[in-house]
Amino acid sequence: MGLKVGVRHYFAEGLTSRGYISLLPVMMPNWERTYVLLGGTGTGKSTLIKVIGLELLDRGYGLDFFRSARDPDSIAGFTLTGQGYTMLDTAEIAPLQWRAPGVVEKFFDLGAFCDERKLSNQRQEILALEDNLVQLQTKIVESLAYLLANYVSQRADRMMHEAFPLYNPTQWGFSKGESGPWSLVQNALHKLQKSIVTPCFLHSVTPDGWLNLAPHFLTEFDQILLEGDETLEALNWFLREAQLLGQVIEVVLHPLNPNEIIGIVFPERNLAIWQGDPENLADQNLAHPLSANLKETLRSWYDQRSLLKSIYIESVDFSRVDALREDLLNRILRELDFLPEQGRV
Repeated sequence: MGLKVGVRHYFAEGLTSRGYISLLPVMMPNWERTYVLLGGTGTGKSTLIKVIGLELLDRGYGLDFFRSARDPDSIAGFTLTGQGYTMLDTAEIAPLQWRAPGVVEKFFDLGAFCDERKLSNQRQEILALEDNLVQLQTKIVESLAYLLANYVSQRADRMMHEAFPLYNPTQWGFSKGESGPWSLVQNALHKLQKSIVTPCFLHSVTPDGWLNLAPHFLTEFDQILLEGDETLEALNWFLREAQLLGQVIEVVLHPLNPNEIIGIVFPERNLAIWQGDPENLADQNLAHPLSANLKETLRSWYDQRSLLKSIYIESVDFSRVDALREDLLNRILRELDFLPEQGRV
């Protein structure tokens, strides 16, 4: 995503009031090779990704972790800063949204390490749990849409549609079930000319409220904090002007209303411009308590996911997962030896 060396955490996808939105296609033009992990929830993919990422970090490579939008405690993938290397867990990202023309893909199925007999005996329970998770996710999106209607300014929403249509997810076509908008992305990059703009989310909803990654994400950046009624207009104007300056620009989108930007980051300049205080959720219209119904739906989703994960965990031969992790790490390190040192600390 950016060029800042070290480790960062953010969301490349989000559960929003407009459905499940994936921003991965915007990031893919900078990718060269992707390791794709297949297998059910609980087969060890997220842990494998996290351990390999930390090993690479210890060896001096800058790294961005993608958190799971559905389960923020899980790692959905990582990308090596400036190296074009990515690893993804297909169970934690929107299906078919990550496919990229020209990217070398290597597939590894951790489902092969499962006891097929055990899974076959619980097939109906697995199918029922997966169906419940889909229905609960739909209810979560509906609840978030209700929050948007009540707490997010309709004026800001209208302004972002009119003044900065590039960040309209409907035009992007990133909602679940739609094909990758490669022509739109190419046209957008052409219009931006010198600048490279990539979006992300830094907030995710949990049963305990909003998880806020912004303070940690921005901790090493110089920060300009904007306040007042015209903050959103100022951010919008500044972003349009900055696109002409030949910058690497990272745009943080509002988790409820993805048409609204709440922060702009310039990793090469070590500068962040933010709507209010990153630690104060009220400045981003996220301080209102979640409804009891939404909390209950979220807890049900986590409970159903835990049950599904436990079924897979009991069937996995984790010694084979550990062996795969070592093999993948060694393979990546061998390949990186032939690349420039630009991603290292």
